[in-house]
Amino acid sequence: MRNLKLYIAIVGISLLFSCSGDDNGGNPFFSANGTPDIPGLIFPTNNLVCTNFNLEFDWNTVIDVDGDTVTYVIDIAADSSFEAIVFTAITTDTKRTFTLEKGVTYYWRVKARDSTGNESEYSPTQSFFTEPEAGTNTIPTAPQLISPMQGERISGSTITLNWNATDSEDDALSYDLYFGDTNPPVLFSDNIDVSTFDVTVSPGAVYYWRVVVKDTHQNAALGQVWNFRTE
Repeated sequence: MRNLKLYIAIVGISLLFSCSGDDNGGNPFFSANGTPDIPGLIFPTNNLVCTNFNLEFDWNTVIDVDGDTVTYVIDIAADSSFEAIVFTAITTDTKRTFTLEKGVTYYWRVKARDSTGNESEYSPTQSFFTEPEAGTNTIPTAPQLISPMQGERISGSTITLNWNATDSEDDALSYDLYFGDTNPPVLFSDNIDVSTFDVTVSPGAVYYWRVVVKDTHQNAALGQVWNFRTE
């Protein structure tokens, strides 16, 4: 009788495991591999007018929740439906440089792909225009950090970000500020007409920021990511 009860128990457990998890190969402990997040586009910004035709494209890093290696697929097209793709590339970097034609409206998008073949959706599309008369106006210098210094520990609830940039033709400059507690930072304020900006911060955090410099011809220079710590 004892052996019969043991046999019935074993059969019951076997049936339980064989009938559960039908969507994952019959293994109740199987966890499907997730898709990566959608990358965020950084540069060129939407509706930018560019006279620099050897243009570096920049987008956010995607961290895969399963620890898989992530690659990125970037498409650049001459139409918003991406039926006329002029460049496409697969890369593990979050930057890629392409040489563009003059006087063209371009559209670009990026998606993430993990090492198991799962893909995110494409990012929202952004567009920009290359001026037909290249070389008549130079781009501004990349922004130079003034304060707070790179990696500096700083106290206070309001911090003044300070940078400097110049233009060889003395064009008026404006700035897009990317700021936040994630790296890379997100767009915080655009078309700033001075090279300082006050931000409110919390103690015990690391903040990241970068500046895009633009002149009146819509040439643009992308600065590096800086950071500071609050006490």
